[in-house]
Amino acid sequence: MRAASDSGESVFVENDYRVLIPSRPGYGKTPLSAGKKAADFADTMAEFLLDLNVKSVTIVGISGGGPTALQFAQRHPKLVNALILQSAVGHDGWPDTNTHRLAHIGFNSVTEKITWAIIHTSFTLFPQATLKFMLRSLSTKSPNDALQTIRGQQRTSLINILKQLRSGHGFINDIHYTVGELKGIIAPTLIIHSKYDGSVDLSHPQFLADHISNNTLLISEAENHMFWYSDYYSEIKIEMMRFLDSLRYTNV
Repeated sequence: MRAASDSGESVFVENDYRVLIPSRPGYGKTPLSAGKKAADFADTMAEFLLDLNVKSVTIVGISGGGPTALQFAQRHPKLVNALILQSAVGHDGWPDTNTHRLAHIGFNSVTEKITWAIIHTSFTLFPQATLKFMLRSLSTKSPNDALQTIRGQQRTSLINILKQLRSGHGFINDIHYTVGELKGIIAPTLIIHSKYDGSVDLSHPQFLADHISNNTLLISEAENHMFWYSDYYSEIKIEMMRFLDSLRYTNV
């Protein structure tokens, strides 16, 4: 559950999974009324799945979608086969106070369109320099080092995604979401995080691993928060399919 982008859905489709990709409240065409709290949106999604006659799902929580995925797994355990968390926010208090303050300045209902228009224009005119600037918030590596390790088609794809992003009212809503009581999660959980994530630091996967009993933790050498655009993503895909295949075998 995440803001709209293209972050690795194809691996599930290629392995014969049906994929449902909801936009979180405030993003795309999903109204804020669908869930101003992560728990509320988790309940909305559970009702939606039941309306579709979907009996069980594997939940993939990406980045700011982590709290909703975690709340869903707590509140609707019978619907959850497994939980995969990718670069996910895993504890409350995200983002830090300074980022929280800047978010309300740059991404409120008045300034959000202007902020993204500037970012999109910058990517159109100066794509490499703008990506390098954006990597300051995506990676703990130096911008030069982070940029050098994203090459060819991966760099082109990452730039194209960042050029299309919008936050609407969603980001301001996200930063008030809470993760709930993680010890209530019983689904097998795969936690995947970049060692160099500059957006959601390593305290998040560690907190998740400490509080979810049935978990597997994978810390990748991927260069930044958006590890789908990394050479290391091929290793991550293998581990995700191994994790899911092990559950299929267990349930036979």
